[in-house]
Amino acid sequence: MPCCDADAIPKTSAKGTQFFAHARRGECTSAPESEEHLWYKQMIATAAQSVGWQVTTELRGQTPSGEDWIADVHCQKGTARIVFEVQASPQTDEELHHRQARYKVSGVRAAWFYAARLRRIPFTHDNDLPAFVLSRVEIGEVPHVLGFDIPLPEFVAGMLTKRLNWTTERNEPIHVEVISDVCWACKKIVRNVFGHIEGMQIGEEPPDEWHERYFTVAQLSEALEEVQKVVSNDELKTAGLNTVMKINYIRGKPTNWPYCNCCIHCGRPQNNYHVGEKLRKAYYDPDMQSSLGLVPIDHMVKDAGRWVFRAIS
Repeated sequence: MPCCDADAIPKTSAKGTQFFAHARRGECTSAPESEEHLWYKQMIATAAQSVGWQVTTELRGQTPSGEDWIADVHCQKGTARIVFEVQASPQTDEELHHRQARYKVSGVRAAWFYAARLRRIPFTHDNDLPAFVLSRVEIGEVPHVLGFDIPLPEFVAGMLTKRLNWTTERNEPIHVEVISDVCWACKKIVRNVFGHIEGMQIGEEPPDEWHERYFTVAQLSEALEEVQKVVSNDELKTAGLNTVMKINYIRGKPTNWPYCNCCIHCGRPQNNYHVGEKLRKAYYDPDMQSSLGLVPIDHMVKDAGRWVFRAIS
């Protein structure tokens, strides 16, 4: 046994998990592993072997400064080394970070799986500390990784075959509110932007009050400024919509409400007063409501970062 150099014998638990145990307990002070811990380790080790990694459980190692560590499941392929740790007993976050730091200085990447009963608060995803929570299951059943709904063996195999990737971008549909009109300058059909809706999925019905507002010059300028914060003019143009422009001065005087539509064809600004008048008529006249619309844009946004599990193509 690696803990005390005593003789070991192979055993099979009542649930069918295979493991090694002390032939005679003797004076060894190491705590025995729980059935749950052994079951998770076996699944991880088998999954890692299935994708061609060399696997050793309970591998002992040292940091450059001589601090000992013991890896639950150590996987190696060439010079790449990754450790999977299964936490079936309580552990503080401080201890988690300390143990992760030991692996890092040893040139080993490490990922952590926690039993569901140990984590009431989800992990904040971190590229440097991959930590995940397993669903609550009985021994002999296969747990899923919470937040991904993927069985643990598939998740481990995916990690080792580069299917789990860290990203700081995500696609989020933005619905741009538009009204059909005619450009005063070039007389071509345009779709003026007057707002946007976030958080609504493509194909979802908009809320009943989605276009109810005053449509004043000031309100339209503020709404267009908010649109520009989340959707680029390139995205608006690709969707066939007017872009948003900012006019700081008119006849040498500063403007209080500078944002307006810009014709997609000729580039001339569209007057917010005119757009507001048309919107008010469309809101109260059922025959004109067909000129109102929502245009979905699959928008790429930045976030704090998250793990994405890529499906097999």
